[in-house]
Amino acid sequence: MDFNQIRYFLALADTLNFTRAAEQCFVSQPALTQAIKRLEDELGGELIRRVARENELTDLGKSLRTHFEQIDRTRHLVRSTAKAVNAGEIAELNIGLMCTIGPGVLAPMLEAFHVANPLVSIVLHDVAPDAISDLLLSGVLDGAFCARHGAPHPQLSYVELFEEPLVIAFPENHAFSQMEAVSLRDIAKQQYVERLHCEFREEVLEYYKELDLELEVAFRSQREDWIQGMVRNGVGVCCIPRYSLLRPELDHRPIVDPALSRKVAFATAEQSEQPPALKLLAKMARAHDWPVYASEQQNGPTV
Repeated sequence: MDFNQIRYFLALADTLNFTRAAEQCFVSQPALTQAIKRLEDELGGELIRRVARENELTDLGKSLRTHFEQIDRTRHLVRSTAKAVNAGEIAELNIGLMCTIGPGVLAPMLEAFHVANPLVSIVLHDVAPDAISDLLLSGVLDGAFCARHGAPHPQLSYVELFEEPLVIAFPENHAFSQMEAVSLRDIAKQQYVERLHCEFREEVLEYYKELDLELEVAFRSQREDWIQGMVRNGVGVCCIPRYSLLRPELDHRPIVDPALSRKVAFATAEQSEQPPALKLLAKMARAHDWPVYASEQQNGPTV
């Protein structure tokens, strides 16, 4: 038994006419008749019989018709599924999300991707910045949203998404709320909550060393949500990427003298052929309407 025999039988069951069934299946009438005969021989009984000048399904044909319809639906489902998989419409992508990138700025793009590709499942993994390249090159991750800081990795490809300023976040009714912008010198006078995953950590510490200043660090943490919680509770102030502020947002101001910003990108391992679903995600990430950093706010060199 093969799919063609089932398809021919269902056409014959609908038309009760060998000629019209053959035309519907785009085969000759003898070919269709022979295929039905082989099917009957395999099943051990007639599926259709001639009564007077008309054809009708036998009891066996009537009994098997529903099962054959189910098989034919499965055939269509298998073919459409295979086509969708090959086109990248059905897949699971493991995507890294650097722990310092806020969900708010990425969520609209990911939602738009889901609407356009509902059969692609995305698993988001919270990853530290220094682990991203190894996870991509080993194949554990298919792609990663990450902050570009320093030289690009030679074995990775990047889709540049947006530039993101760092701001100083502070608790309610803080003195910084009366200022339009805050310098790193101003920050050095405050109790500080330090983000251990901050890309600018070493540069800022070196900057303060050159100025013979020192941060008064009250707490350090790798957890971005804890950092913001401590700032909200009045423990201290913190330099933080603008779009990672959780809602309700902390009060914040631009950092100047020097201004700090980072470039956020979608990274993948360089390879000859990427999964179709990954190509679709990269394409949508490239085309998305990302926020634009007003670089005119910068009053000094970028660290």
